[in-house]
Amino acid sequence: MIIACPTCATRYTLADSAVGPQGRKVRCAKCGHTWWQSPDEDDLDFSLNDVTEIRQTSAPTVERPPRDRAAMRRALIGWGLFVAVVLALAGGAVAARGQIVRLWPPAALLYETVGLRVEPPGTGLQLQNLRSEQKVEGGAPVLVVDGQIVNVSDTVRPVPVVRVTSLGEDRKPIRSWTVEASPAQLLPGEIAVFRDAQRDPGAVLEVMVTFDGG
Repeated sequence: MIIACPTCATRYTLADSAVGPQGRKVRCAKCGHTWWQSPDEDDLDFSLNDVTEIRQTSAPTVERPPRDRAAMRRALIGWGLFVAVVLALAGGAVAARGQIVRLWPPAALLYETVGLRVEPPGTGLQLQNLRSEQKVEGGAPVLVVDGQIVNVSDTVRPVPVVRVTSLGEDRKPIRSWTVEASPAQLLPGEIAVFRDAQRDPGAVLEVMVTFDGG
C-alpha cells in the first residue's frame, strides 16, 4: 500500500503485511510526525515504543569493498600514466618534427594534415664563404669543397647535412654526396664549418652546395 504523512504529505510504499489487520503506529522519516496507520484509517493512540519508522522507497546504495576500490585506484593511476606517456611522446614528436621529417620525409604530410608547419632544412641558416678547388694529391686529381654555415636567426638551430653536387658540361650532374658540418647545433650568430675532398671527381666545371632535404 501507499501511505502519506498527514503533516508533510510525504508518501511511502508499505507492504500490506507490515500494517496487519489491526494496523500499527508509524513515524515519518522526513518530519518525525507519528500516526496510527490502519486499513480503515482510524486514528488510535498507542505509546511511542510501538512506533515503526517507514522510510521512502529508494534504490539501495552499493558500497564497494575496499579491494574493489583499491583495484579501481590502480586502474585509474595506470590510465593516467598511459595518457601522460602518450602526451609526452606527442610533445616530443611535435618539437622534433624537423629531424623526423628529415629522416622520414613522408612524415611532413602527416604534420601538415594536423596543421603543424614543418620548416625546411636550413631554416634560419645561411651558407657563406663557399669554395671549391681542384688539385692533385698523390698523383690523383682531387676536388676540395669547403664553406661555412651561420645562424642568422634569433633561436637555436640544428645544422643539417650539406649536399654537394658536381656539375659538368651543360650543368649536368656528375656526382652528388653529403657532408656533415660541425658543430651540429648553432646559437644565434654562431658558425659551423664543413670540408670534404673527392678523389677522381671527373670533368667538373661547377659545384652546387645546398642544405640536404633528406
